[in-house]
Amino acid sequence: MSRLVVIGNGFDLAHGLHTKYSDFMKYLCSYEKQPQIIYNRFVLLDSVSAQDQERHHFYEAISKYIPEEDLWSSFEEALGFLDYEQIQEDNSCYFLDYGDDNWRDSANHDFQYMISEDLSFAANISRYFSEWILRINTNVPPVVSPDVLNRNCLFLNFNYTDTLEKVYDIPTSNILYIHGNALRGNNLILGHHNAALFQEQIIPAFNAAEEHGIYLEDIEEDFRLQEAKEIIKDYFRKTYKDTASIIRYYQSFFNSLKTVNEVYILGHSLSEIDFDYFAEIRRNVLPTCKWCISYHEDSANAQNLISRLNIKNSQLFHF
Repeated sequence: MSRLVVIGNGFDLAHGLHTKYSDFMKYLCSYEKQPQIIYNRFVLLDSVSAQDQERHHFYEAISKYIPEEDLWSSFEEALGFLDYEQIQEDNSCYFLDYGDDNWRDSANHDFQYMISEDLSFAANISRYFSEWILRINTNVPPVVSPDVLNRNCLFLNFNYTDTLEKVYDIPTSNILYIHGNALRGNNLILGHHNAALFQEQIIPAFNAAEEHGIYLEDIEEDFRLQEAKEIIKDYFRKTYKDTASIIRYYQSFFNSLKTVNEVYILGHSLSEIDFDYFAEIRRNVLPTCKWCISYHEDSANAQNLISRLNIKNSQLFHF
């Protein structure tokens, strides 16, 4: 196939789909009226189900130590903005001095356990993202011309929806869902792209000093603090999008781009997180390949991509 079409979230938004991160927040905060039988009749009551409560708990947990203004505008990047100092501070009451009158054996682990509990939401990010995506109705009319997007194209899809298949009748065999597809029950991939958060010693020791009534001789070496830092680093590891590993896993797809002479990028923000994928595309397509890159309001990201990848043949268009 001579044309590769790269699909980003702006593609779904252009079709009127509610796929913004702020829409994900609304889903987490929503609840459904529960049907109950009263005198052999079904009625809808304003009661909150266990599933609703779980969603609300996830929302509260994920927004407790990550700034909401970042979380619901740039969700993936925001996962790397966890306030790891505050989470240790808030659990300082569980970090007891060994001579404290309230000392008990469990105090060897309480501090670490509470931090682990506060970060347990990370294991459920993909689950709630999938549940939300599955509720999005993709039964919408097409907005892109068949001259651009058709069954003769190859697709690299960053979205989790089935818009290409349902709206444009694109064969599944033509599409690589690089981060998973909700309808196929995939474990969706999303995350920050700052490996330094778990590879380097950038997490400072908790300041468990005199203000907390703790008088350890060498507090930085206390095993509880070391374990707590490892728990926090493990959070950053779990929420990391390892683009290098993903590219290696799908290397055969990228290798198949040797005959591609046109790349269309539709609705992708071209953020730093996904830059490696575009660099890999650039390495494999024909040197004379034409890049047609869409932008919504500002073309700065597109211009930056063209410059960084040294693309010689390009065209920008508003989408």
